[in-house]
Amino acid sequence: MNAARFELQVDDEAIVGDVLGEPQQLRALFLHGAGQSDRQRQRLLREDLAHAGFGSLALDFSGHGESSANSPGSLKKRLRQAQCMSAHADADRAIRTVVGTSMSGEIALRLACESGSRIDHVILIVGAIYDRAAFPLPFGPEFSGAIRRPQSWRHAETLELIRGYRGGLTLIRALDDAVIPHEVADLLEQAAVSARFRRIIDLPATDHRVSEKMANDAALRQRIAAAIKTEDWK
Repeated sequence: MNAARFELQVDDEAIVGDVLGEPQQLRALFLHGAGQSDRQRQRLLREDLAHAGFGSLALDFSGHGESSANSPGSLKKRLRQAQCMSAHADADRAIRTVVGTSMSGEIALRLACESGSRIDHVILIVGAIYDRAAFPLPFGPEFSGAIRRPQSWRHAETLELIRGYRGGLTLIRALDDAVIPHEVADLLEQAAVSARFRRIIDLPATDHRVSEKMANDAALRQRIAAAIKTEDWK
């Protein structure tokens, strides 16, 4: 399946994104994680969704994939890039779903909880949240020091922001995850007191590398695609 690639200038960075599926079927924004990740990491999942009539937009954050890396990244910078990419591609306000993986759990939640947001379903795949002090810090030693303090994620601003979120919340948790503590999903589920629905989906015998496992497990991909498309988990 061919993707419609495009590029957007956001401040000092050239951000590359693509759309999979017919433009009139655009439904979701996919946000990749940290490390060596990029927008291609969940390409097969997005193709499965597109074949089912559920189109998606994905981007490479600065410093990843095809996007530029002209200045240090940060969570704050990633949020702005996601905001600009979504607004550029979503002139008809069709994007109502955001899928955030790992580090982008924080970004997906903030995007959905903004004033005036039309997002009505947030899906976090082994999603992370961070101490509010880490949000503006450039990635590097200071950021790493802030997030490595024991249980620093308990001080995440997103735990407050999500209290007013009225859409659906799907938290996909890997039971063998050694990166994201299990309590993160529990705290988010408990904090989302205004959500239309909230659910935790546990994946047994799965570690933090859910995206890699999906690439080789069509059945898992189909189950997660079903959770993204609907409110039913089978």
